[in-house]
Amino acid sequence: MLCWISACLLASLLLPNGECSHIIGGREAAPHSRPYMALLDTNGEQCAGTLIKADWVLTAAHCEVNSSTTIKLGVHSKKKKDKYIQKFKVLRIIRHNYNGTTMDNDIELVQLSCKAKLNKAVKILPLPKKCDDVKDGTVCDTAGWGSTKKNTLQLSDKLMEVSLPAISRKKCAAMWKPYRITPNMMCTLDASGKEDACLGDSGGPLICKKMFRGIVSFGPDPCANPKLPGVYTFLTKDYIKWIKKEINKKTNTIN
Repeated sequence: MLCWISACLLASLLLPNGECSHIIGGREAAPHSRPYMALLDTNGEQCAGTLIKADWVLTAAHCEVNSSTTIKLGVHSKKKKDKYIQKFKVLRIIRHNYNGTTMDNDIELVQLSCKAKLNKAVKILPLPKKCDDVKDGTVCDTAGWGSTKKNTLQLSDKLMEVSLPAISRKKCAAMWKPYRITPNMMCTLDASGKEDACLGDSGGPLICKKMFRGIVSFGPDPCANPKLPGVYTFLTKDYIKWIKKEINKKTNTIN
């Protein structure tokens, strides 16, 4: 997704060999098999997100989202017309206490201009019911319309998905030194270096054992580096409380 561009240029200067995480070595998702996926486009810059309520999308805070952003639900191919695609403008943007230097708190809520019509192609992904750490080796899935090749800015037309094993925060932190992996982050790593999220997948969901556990945040440059894990915002108990509190507030302005 293109929302990674400005953030990744920044991250490349701040992180060791780092850029915003973005799908390498994956597969095309079956059309509408991930009906919670949202496509965010801001003047050509693009991110992914997750529909968590009929009028709310959860994404990464480093994504460029503003009043000109268009949000699409029910998308499989970005080029083909599809009767299931629904388009929205932005009503409200709520960014957490995001730190662009450390990439901590890389989480953001976006309220849609109206409620989505839920159907087989557009569905809500529930927030996790538990917030314990994902065990080392647990296979997780993520998806997006990002780059499918290393060292290229060419994004995918169709929704792609990939399965990746989670690794412990301790292992991840040791591999990312001196960059700090905080308790608000979790990681995945394909030791073969063949699969990864990649350029343009930022903001998309990480799903482990059918539960929403994280948000694509950043990763190595180039993607699929067997020595550097992909990093995700971990949906902690505090984040869940923050999300529920914010979506219950009433306002009609873009923050």
